[in-house]
Amino acid sequence: MSQTIRCVVSDGCRSGWVALYALWLIAVTVAAPTSATPAAPLADCQAQSAPPVELTPAEQAFLRAHPVITLGTGDHWEPYVIVGEDGTVTGYDADVLERIAALTGLRVRLLPGDWRERQEQTLSRAIDGLSTGVVHPERAEHLRFSAPYIRLQKYLLVPKGNPLNLQSRDDLAGRAIALHHGNLFDEKVASGLSHARILRFDTVDEIIDAVTTGDADATFDNGSLLYRANRLGRPFLQFAFDLNEPLELVFAVRDDWPEAISIIDKGLAAMGEDERTRLQARWFLSPLKSPAGTDEILLSDQERSVLEGLGPIRLCIDPDWMPFDGLTADGRSQGIMAELLNLAMARLGHTTQLVRTASWSETIQLARDGHCDIVSAVAITPERAEYLDFTGSLLSEPMVVVVREGARFEGTLDAHTHQRFVMVAGHAGIDMLRRAHPALVIATVPDVVTAMRAVSLGHVFGYIDLLPTVAYAAREHGILNVKVAGDLPQRYELAIGVRKGLPLLHSSLSRAVAAVPAQEIRAVRDRWISVRYEQPPDLLRFWPWALALALAVLGVLVWNHHLQRLNAALRAANTRIEMLTITDGLTGLYNRRHFQERLPSEWQRAARAQRTLHLLLADIDHFKEYNDHYGHPAGDEVLRQIGALLIQLTRRAGDLAFRTGGEEFAVMFTEASVSDAERLRVAVEGLGIEHAGSVTAPVVTLSIGFLTACPADIRNGDPPLTDWDAIYTRADVLLYEAKARGRNQVVSAVWQAAAAEEGVVAPGCKSGPVASSNAWRHDRGSAAS
Repeated sequence: MSQTIRCVVSDGCRSGWVALYALWLIAVTVAAPTSATPAAPLADCQAQSAPPVELTPAEQAFLRAHPVITLGTGDHWEPYVIVGEDGTVTGYDADVLERIAALTGLRVRLLPGDWRERQEQTLSRAIDGLSTGVVHPERAEHLRFSAPYIRLQKYLLVPKGNPLNLQSRDDLAGRAIALHHGNLFDEKVASGLSHARILRFDTVDEIIDAVTTGDADATFDNGSLLYRANRLGRPFLQFAFDLNEPLELVFAVRDDWPEAISIIDKGLAAMGEDERTRLQARWFLSPLKSPAGTDEILLSDQERSVLEGLGPIRLCIDPDWMPFDGLTADGRSQGIMAELLNLAMARLGHTTQLVRTASWSETIQLARDGHCDIVSAVAITPERAEYLDFTGSLLSEPMVVVVREGARFEGTLDAHTHQRFVMVAGHAGIDMLRRAHPALVIATVPDVVTAMRAVSLGHVFGYIDLLPTVAYAAREHGILNVKVAGDLPQRYELAIGVRKGLPLLHSSLSRAVAAVPAQEIRAVRDRWISVRYEQPPDLLRFWPWALALALAVLGVLVWNHHLQRLNAALRAANTRIEMLTITDGLTGLYNRRHFQERLPSEWQRAARAQRTLHLLLADIDHFKEYNDHYGHPAGDEVLRQIGALLIQLTRRAGDLAFRTGGEEFAVMFTEASVSDAERLRVAVEGLGIEHAGSVTAPVVTLSIGFLTACPADIRNGDPPLTDWDAIYTRADVLLYEAKARGRNQVVSAVWQAAAAEEGVVAPGCKSGPVASSNAWRHDRGSAAS
């Protein structure tokens, strides 16, 4: 009986009706709704291999009345739900529901969209329930829940390399965590982080952008954000640590349809854990479940079949780009990327076969022609995406400029458009720099050594490559009269490229790369770079073997002198790179991450000196409307002009200016008054930048909160470590009060930290009474006349 019912509701079976049951089947079909369309075609019932699922009479009646139900889901929750350009829905959830349909006859149509809107439609019963959700008391008031169809863990997702070294929940104090509006599970996790700052976004793409650019420090993820970031060509994120928050996803259906949930549960039970694990292996970038005691990742049957059919995977590399990639004397691959690729291939349980090339240009041409299955150490660029798919990046390296000793680099390539630079032919940086600096003259050479010698001999002004490559070539080939003169904002995101047309190789290798721990990547990189910087030089490379011993000793002294100069240049480059990590590239101000590091230390310094600390928080009024009306390039120019004003305002030693968010700024003063804040507000208004989208003024304006913070008396001990957080919170309240009063104004206050002795305050706080040790009072609000 249940088998017959499954055939009735499955489109593939209607063509196979037999005459004996024709009238009965037609009657059932007419009685069933005809407007619903299945999310995907189902297999013919006669081809089903799963055992029949026995349904109760009540469940059979439900199927006849509701052969198709609609569940809402998010539209960017990949790989659970993937929406194609034509609207087709695929992904892990779709596969599970298709198997349930094949086993029970209940078809489920997934309706992707805004998650909050789908929850509201469920509440009003415009749709029948939700997919990709969790059990929650709020939803239990109007929904019933299935058994879990996937069990996984929540992880902290951070920028590649984990620059803040976030290793535990304790490290999240004071950090900005990005959350998706309406995600009840993540809200519950965040509620346990009392000292973290929560930023809420409408879409997962906005979350990915925020964490990638540093507007947020981290987010929570179960694999879907990392999957989507890689699909979008932004493989710049990684897992930091397990939050120890088990997550069970369930299907939810309106509470007056208990039969629907019982049918779904029977389908899940008939599938079993093994079949769901195989589906997970198909969709997820990192393994959700690995064989016990091994690092090998799970592969689907199709992926395993493709790997076996390929045999050894044809590998192409750059033969002369050490320490990243190169060849040994006997023709084997070596370098950082060679070792990292071996770690990934070990997790696949597969091998590679090296395709020998004479140059990187030849390697790229072979990749274009389809003669390489994978390419190692390839930078992710739009041009290469035409013939390669990319795994997540394994390394992120800055580009540097190398010039001859005595030459001066002005800090920007635009100042050297009249001079010639060289780069190795075929390298991705050539296209990057030509797009950014169209007037720049870049010649190409076949290899790194030729480029370095061209600079050394004065044939060209500079050579552009990655810092480890430059240092390695200088040491190995004795090119001593060059220096690292500056670093560039462009970076190489080094990944493994996979030939187009091999999607299953790409999916399996991507998961293998994602499974390589960050600490292993760092260990490999450090081992190659440190070994090659520290091992003693081979003097025979630089001096003829027939020279007298005295000249050889002299050569050693000269070499050591130049090596010290090269190391000094490398240290200076590292210092400049460190500055880049704390500077906002658009405005030249310090960034939000540096603000969070400096505010506690400046407060501690003020407390020890028993002086006030002044904190100004500012927000551009109606900046979203400005961007919508004039475009983001015009918005960027506004940010740059306000950044220039803040730099002028903070010329005194100890004053610091920061860009803390999209249109948000902060300034720390050692000595200031509310008149300084008012002067900034007037100066921004005085720029006269037209703002047609503002209801406050016809020009761009600022709202400002200005807090004078007074430390406690600490003669008997150090100040409380948490007071700095209270400073920011109070300044933020002032900023929002300025907005509430109509914007384009300054609201200021004085705050006294808890004192060890009643009535003891810092000198700058003696201008007015303090109601209690934790009281704070408003001085005034100043507005434009």
